[in-house]
Formats: sequence, C-alpha cells, structure tokens
Amino acid sequence: MKRWSRHASLLVMWGVMFIVGCGGGVFSTSKTLVDPFGLRGRSVNMNSQVNVDGLTTRLAADQRDALQFTLSDQSTAGNPYAGMSSMEVLQQATLTFFISSGGNVPSTFTLRDVHLRVTIQASESSSRNSPPIEFQYTGFLTLERQTDGSYRTRESLSFLDELDRFDGSALIAILTAGGTNTITVHISLTASASSPNIPSGSTVSFTLRFDDSSAIVRW
Repeated sequence: MKRWSRHASLLVMWGVMFIVGCGGGVFSTSKTLVDPFGLRGRSVNMNSQVNVDGLTTRLAADQRDALQFTLSDQSTAGNPYAGMSSMEVLQQATLTFFISSGGNVPSTFTLRDVHLRVTIQASESSSRNSPPIEFQYTGFLTLERQTDGSYRTRESLSFLDELDRFDGSALIAILTAGGTNTITVHISLTASASSPNIPSGSTVSFTLRFDDSSAIVRW
C-alpha cells in the first residue's frame, strides 16, 4: 500500500510539472469577440501618388483619419474578461486598384515591395484612447483585371496583431465601458511596379474593404 501511495504521489507531481512546463495550457480558455471595431463591410478610398523613375513606378499613399465613425460598446455583464493573459486581433480585407492610363495596362501584373499598414484606435468621449492596433502586410501582390476595369489582388489580405494582457485589458476596458466609442483608422501604402505596367501619366487610386474580423481573448 505504501508503495502504491508513493507511486501515485509521483504521478501527481509529474502531472503538475507537465502542466506548469506547458504554461498551464491544459486549462487555458478563450473567448471571441466578433467584429470588435465594427469594420466589417466598411471601406476606404484613397488616391496614390505616382512617381516614375526609369523602369520603376512607385506608388505612395498616407492618410490619417482615413476612416472615422462611432461604435456602440460591446454588451457585457460584469467583467467577463478579468484576468486575461493575451489577445489576438484578426482582420480580413480586400484591396482593389483603379488605374487610369494612356498606355496598355496588362490584365495581370505584380506590385512589388508592398508595405501596407493599417492602424486602428478606439477612444471614449472622455478622451481615453486604446492602445493602437497595427496590421501590416509586406511582400508582393498580384493584380488581376476585373470586368469593371478595376484590378483586384489575387491574394486575400489576412492581418494579425497580438496584444499582451496590459494592452489587451486596456482595449477591452474601452470597448465594454458602456456608451459609444470613436473608431479611427490610419492607412499608409507604398509599392512599386514595372513602369510599362503603370506608365508615366497614370492616375492610381485604391479601395481597402474590411471583411470578417475577430478578437480572441485568452486566459
């Protein structure tokens, strides 16, 4: 009996050590907020500067307060997010370009050196601001001509920002405080393309449409 008791104690101790070593993940839980910033279905239209340097065309756009609107708080009872450990904010988006050119723009071409940054912030009427949520996309995008003459990216855009418990708790406090908040979105974009694809004298604008979004709160 003593031997069995000793073995059982060792098994319990190993189990506790395993759980601690895994960061308590065995008991971790999460809660999802759908469309926390009310962005789904909204879009931003922006004009881009076009600079042609030899064989390269460079695009640049930067607009603070590109989108601003009021949003009712998330409805919660009590404080269901107390003790959270982290938060992940996910956002899907679609990017469409409109190119007016005297040349022949091909049906498909690539934007290189793309750097798209989307910064989102929520603020209360008391002027308390949330930590900024920053989404970034870097790399290249393949543009395909649509039936309306616009160019849509072949790749869908998937953004992710991770907040620690301090920034996550500060954001939740604003989104669930009661009343309404002001949501502000800042967008900047730089990219380049081969100048035969976007020749000198072209005008370029684009629309960023926000699709599904969620915030995953973890304990």
